[in-house]
Amino acid sequence: MNLIRKSLFAKIFAAIGATAVLVVMVMALMVAFSMREGFSQYLLKGELARFDDLAAALVAEKDGGWPDFVGDPRRWSDFVHAHVTPANLDFGLPLGPPPGPMLGRRPPPGPRGGHMRLEDRLVLLDATGVQIAGPVERSARFESRPICADKGCTGAGLLGYIGLYAPINSENASSTFFLRGQYLSLFLSALIAIGISAVAAYGVARQLLVPIRRLETGAKTLASGNYASRIKQDRTDELGQLIGHYNTLAATLEQTAKAEREWVSNTSHELQTPLAVLRAQIEALQDGIRQPDDKTLTEMHAALMRLSRLVQDLKTLSYAREAELAPERSLENLSQIARQSAETARSKLAAKGIDLELDLPPQMRVACDRGQIGQVIDNLLENACRYTDAPGRVRLSLHLDKGFARLTVDDTPPTPPDADLPRLFDRFYRVEGSRSRAYGGSGLGLSVCKTIIEAHGGTISAGRSDMGGLQIAIRLPKGVA
Repeated sequence: MNLIRKSLFAKIFAAIGATAVLVVMVMALMVAFSMREGFSQYLLKGELARFDDLAAALVAEKDGGWPDFVGDPRRWSDFVHAHVTPANLDFGLPLGPPPGPMLGRRPPPGPRGGHMRLEDRLVLLDATGVQIAGPVERSARFESRPICADKGCTGAGLLGYIGLYAPINSENASSTFFLRGQYLSLFLSALIAIGISAVAAYGVARQLLVPIRRLETGAKTLASGNYASRIKQDRTDELGQLIGHYNTLAATLEQTAKAEREWVSNTSHELQTPLAVLRAQIEALQDGIRQPDDKTLTEMHAALMRLSRLVQDLKTLSYAREAELAPERSLENLSQIARQSAETARSKLAAKGIDLELDLPPQMRVACDRGQIGQVIDNLLENACRYTDAPGRVRLSLHLDKGFARLTVDDTPPTPPDADLPRLFDRFYRVEGSRSRAYGGSGLGLSVCKTIIEAHGGTISAGRSDMGGLQIAIRLPKGVA
């Protein structure tokens, strides 16, 4: 019993099997009842079909008058005995003894529990169905046949009906033998149907349980931390879809775990570089190898600022990951924000031999966080300055695009390979690691830009610029604060 309670296989098998057994039993009972009733009706119709002589005599007697039978059971019994003989019947049902002067009165009806005599079951009805002659005591089953004149059984040609009731106990030896054989066949058929249903229930339960057990095993594997496992996909039904979702989940968890490892490794590596510089500078000062002059302090300050920027970028990405990066939006002039960032970066770009071009409208209102959007534009201009060869050009553009504010930063060569463009916004991704690190990049600038823009409900993408270099395009919705 405990196994049935705990096993899903047993529950499914029991549910399907019990339903099949119940359906078979109900159908068997209905068929048995219908067979019994149908067989009784068949016997009645068979008996009525042998009353041709009685029907012909009633047609001839019609001229003399059927009213003579009303209220005179003896006359009706005599008439039946005169026109129905045992030779006309082959169903084994008794015909009462013929009337005679020695009897003195009509024989009593047969016993209630046994066969009724024929004259106690036969009735005469008029054309409207009203009984003229025959017994008052009736059984549940009844059949009738019309009494027709020569001109037919419609209108005036329909004279009346001969009706026959089934015996109160209508089962004789032959009918009992026939029904017993039918019930035995029905019972055997029901057993076979139940057996087939049990086999089908076993197959269905097994078909359902096999993928569920696979999913159970896979879930345990995932819980143990092994995300590389996959379940064989060999179904197209709902369970097959569930297996597909499981495999997708496993792949996502595997990718997430890999990204976590890379995140920790890259973060520790990026933090190690400025810390190593600071440590070397401090140890050199402690050992007296270097003096705390302006050059040493400038190098230490640069390493500290690099470390500070890296920590700030990590903080921004961490907030975005924890859904805590909530921009404080207000209606701002995006053109003015872009112009201020451009003027701040202009001197650094000029020092490297890069010209800055602006294509900004006087005003374009956007609901945004002024500080965060300014940080994005600063990062993009810093990225362009770092990775654009001199002499070169950088163009900052802003215009309206189908209800969105579209801001682009284009530069001159070099440009990353096409295969690397979709990955530029990945954390710590570099097209060429040593070159990027030599230029002081942490690999988080574009990731921070993507995080901030997506928090504003916008999009950011990378592509080739018509100037021959890289183009970073930003689209921000022009909503209200």
